[in-house]
Parts: sequence; C-alpha cells; structure tokens
Amino acid sequence: MSAHRISALEDGLFSPALPGVSMSSMLEKLEYALQPVADIGTGVVYGYEARIRNYDLCGASSPGDLFDRASAEGYLPQLEASLLRKAVEQFSGLNIAQDSKLYFKLDSRDLGEDNDPRMRLAALVREAGLDPNQVCLEFSERHRQTFTDVTHHAINDLRQLGFLIVLDDFGRESSELRLLHDLSPDFVKIDRFFLNGIDSDPRRKLFVTTVTNLAHVLGARVIAEGVETEREFKACRDAGCDLLQGEFVASPFHDASRARLFYDHIRPVRSGRKRREEQERIRNELLLLPTIQYGASMNELLDMVVHNQEANVVPVLDANREPRGLIHERDLKAYLYAGAPEDEDTRAALDFPLRSFVRACPVADIDSNADMLLVTFASSINSDGIIITENFRYCGFLSATSLLKIIHEKRLQEAQDQNPLTRLPGNGAIMRFISQTAGKGTKVRHLCYLDFDNFKPFNDTYGYRQGDRAIILFSELLQRHISGTGTFIGHLGGDDFFAGFSNADQTDVAARMLTLQRAFRVDVESFYEPEHRAQGYIKAQDRFGTTRRFPFLQCSVSILTLPRNTTLHPDKLNDEIWELKRAAKRSDDGLAVKCLAA
Repeated sequence: MSAHRISALEDGLFSPALPGVSMSSMLEKLEYALQPVADIGTGVVYGYEARIRNYDLCGASSPGDLFDRASAEGYLPQLEASLLRKAVEQFSGLNIAQDSKLYFKLDSRDLGEDNDPRMRLAALVREAGLDPNQVCLEFSERHRQTFTDVTHHAINDLRQLGFLIVLDDFGRESSELRLLHDLSPDFVKIDRFFLNGIDSDPRRKLFVTTVTNLAHVLGARVIAEGVETEREFKACRDAGCDLLQGEFVASPFHDASRARLFYDHIRPVRSGRKRREEQERIRNELLLLPTIQYGASMNELLDMVVHNQEANVVPVLDANREPRGLIHERDLKAYLYAGAPEDEDTRAALDFPLRSFVRACPVADIDSNADMLLVTFASSINSDGIIITENFRYCGFLSATSLLKIIHEKRLQEAQDQNPLTRLPGNGAIMRFISQTAGKGTKVRHLCYLDFDNFKPFNDTYGYRQGDRAIILFSELLQRHISGTGTFIGHLGGDDFFAGFSNADQTDVAARMLTLQRAFRVDVESFYEPEHRAQGYIKAQDRFGTTRRFPFLQCSVSILTLPRNTTLHPDKLNDEIWELKRAAKRSDDGLAVKCLAA
C-alpha cells in the first residue's frame, strides 16, 4: 500500500484500528475486482461494480463476515471509507468513458452517527478526480433492522451531496417494498433468485416486469444482476430492465486492460417499422423544456422560472445530463412571492439548496412502448408527465396531453390494421410480416397457416352467429398458445389464421400447433347440440348439394420453414403455401410440414 493511503488511516479523516487489529495490514491484503454493468439495449458499459476480493486472507469467510467482524470491533465506518478510496483509485485507472459509474456496496450499520467518516466521502471522491454523481452507493436490507431515522437522514445527506443511491438485492426479504418507498433509490438491483430461470418461469418474469414498471414510475432504473445465459438476458430485456450485470456480460476483473467500452454480444434489437413509427411519434411530441443542473443555486432556478412562465416544471439533470427529477413551479410559490432581496429572511431562503425541491418523476427510454408509457403514467400520483431519456440522458419531457395523443393515434392505426371480429392483426399486417420474412434472414423462420375443416356445414347448420363464436374461440386459443418473443399471429379473414415464428425449432413449432389443434377440437365440441355430440357428426349439404355426414370442426395446419440466409420471392412463397395447405387437408393429423432448401 502506498504511503499516501496508509497515512489516510492516521489523519483526521480515519481513526486508527483498535488494539490488536492492524487495519493497514488488512487493507494491504484486500483488493477489488470490477464487474461491468452494461446498457441492456445497446451493450455499452454504463459502469462497474467494485467487488471485494482476498477477504479470506483476513480470516473472513465472505465479504459479509469481514464487515460483521469490523462492526463488532467498532471500526466498520473507517474500514469502509478506506475501501472506497481503494475502489475509486482502481476505477480511476481504467481506460473508460468519462461518465462511467462506480457501484460500491456500503453497509448501513451506524451510518450517520457522530464523526462517521462515511459522511465525508464526497471529499474523498473529488480528491480522486471524480464527481460524486459518478458513484452509486448500494444499500441492501441485510441489516434493515439497523435502519433508523438517523440512517435515512444520512442516506438523504449523501444523495444531497450528489451520490446516486442503489437498492441492492431487491426481493430477497419481505420488507423491500418499504425500503423502495423510503429510500427513493436511483437504481434497483433485482435479486438473482428472480432471474435464475426467468426465461422458463412465467411467475418470475411477471415479478421482474412488475418491479420494473414500479421502479420506472418512481423514477428509478432497474439492474438485472447475476444474469448468466442469453435466454435470461433476453427475458430481462423483454421485462423492461435497463441495465445488465453478470457472467453473461463479463466476469469481474482486476486487470485494467480488460476494460471495454461496449460488448458486441449484447446487440440492440432491430426495431420493426411500427416500432420506429411509434418512436418517431414520441420524439415529435417531446417538450424540450429548459433544464437546470442539480448543483445550481436557488437564484438561478427562480430566474429560469420567471423567464419561462409557460413551463410549470423544470427537469433537473446531473453533470452527465442524466435526470435526477423535477422541480414543480407550485413548490416555489413561497420564493416567487417573497420579500425584497435585501430582506434578511429572503436572503436566508435563497441560500436553501435547490436539490431539496427535487421530486421523483416517472422516467422511460425513447424506445419504450407507448402502452407501457401509459401504464407508467397512470400508476404515478400527481405526475405532470414522464421524463424521456435516450441512452440514459435527458431527451425531453412527455406531457400527459401528448401521451394521450400518441395513444389515440396508435389506436386509430391498430383499428385500421385489425380484423374487426377477433381484433387480431389483419391482412395488411400479415402481408408485411410475410414480405419481411421472405427476405434474407439470419434466423430460422416458420410460417404457419391454419384454417378450419368442415366450417361451411357447421355454419349452415348452426348459423353465422355460432360460426363467429367458433372463430373467436380459436383466436383466443391462438393467443393463449402462441405468444412471446419471436412470435406473430394474425387473422387473414373468415376461418383462416396465421402464425409466424422466428429463431425457433421446427419440432417445437409443430408440437405447439398440435397442442392448439387438440385444444380447439375439445373446446368447440360444446358448440354442438347434445344429439349431435352423441352421434359424433352432423348432416348437411356439401358444395354440390348432396346431404352427407360431416365430422366436428377441427383445424388444419401447414408449416413452411425458411432456413437461415434463405431468400424467397413472394409469388414462389404463395405457391409453396398453397401446396402445403392442400397436403395438410389430406393428412391424417391435419398437419403438413416442409423445410425449404437453404
């Protein structure tokens, strides 16, 4: 350890270790590895978490054990302050983007008590050439029983100094929602328990999606921590998480040369035409309100409000143009109607820090789905709108009026592009999907056509109203069995339906189609009269006017698979589909499958 760092233990900031305990020796052994935290949408590295190493050389079985011992001996605050200095020095030595963040776990025990050196961390961070808004302090509920009013005041004081607050291991214990409310964190880290197998467990995905929506309403970003597989990564991205950390991104490292600006394997999802149009609508409706820096003075704020009277909110940004919340004009009335500048009370009021007036505001990225923006806004209380960001930086403010306009335009577009009976995407949407799919693709694609057998006799016997009921039943079953990332379903009209799959296994697609067939065959039987169910058929005229027996309704399915890098002209595609549909009608199980040559 350098003389500079050892002396830090002996100056006014840090008290010496207790008798019999050599803290300088302990610090000499302890090291930090840095693990990247990446933007889940782009793969760009947003920051690094400092993860302590070599704790076993100090006789500890885990980092928690190390801090438990330090707390028992009475020098936990001094140890943590020294460790942050060590982590900051290592972080500062990386060749990384200037605005990258350092995530540092801070124990909450006795935080803010008399002469706590952790309350002077801002000076330590600035000494290393960083700004406090580059440091994210992580708090867990591991020691929630020690969270007192003093603790909450201390955390708020650290926030006022510019530090970002992280609620770590969210979901581990039962009181996390209380902490989410009380801490008002800037980031929420979801516990690994809920991410393990999230791709195959709908309940875990529902939990993560719900927590993510709630965090966004409260103005916080969500970090999926401990992600290990590509499937988990994609499920977390679909659930709306903002940041990603774990072995799938990169392992913790000590060697500074391993630092990277981005990771190629976390590629952005290419937006379809509809998503691009929706994003453009959101961008066009953004209000570019005047903003103010988090560390600005009250005089600067009041001057801005007076000269921009049309805006009733002021977005507050940090030095990296990341939003920290809003200031509402209504909260400033006492200042706006204050006395003369020479009045002593007025001067004292103007010395009050601006950041004390910052309120949390719902936040979302520019590529968010408009319906999710509506859910976020509707779930917030007394919100004037949503702060919209792009790559985490302030992009503009979306008012409630603008959001409703976007939703209205979206609903009109959907109405034009839907089948009126089932509300599924109609011919236009299906044709666009097929046209895009027929082009050269890097993934395996499956086009599935589904239509009823013996539908005309059923309609003739029971009437068109009952026929519509059968069509609606099938559409509901289709939505239930065919959903998720990489799928598309539509209603061509009448009793003809469509389903598309991207990057799926043909065997799995066929199995899902057969399950859908069986479900429809069982459920639609209840639409027949008891006497028909008893005999197992109905009598009706065929297309030539001859009366004969017809089995109950069922569904034929044809699956056309396009391998990777296969291009097919739309006319040729239609020919292939027509032949395959005929084959499905003739087959015993109502299923025909064909894979085109690559």
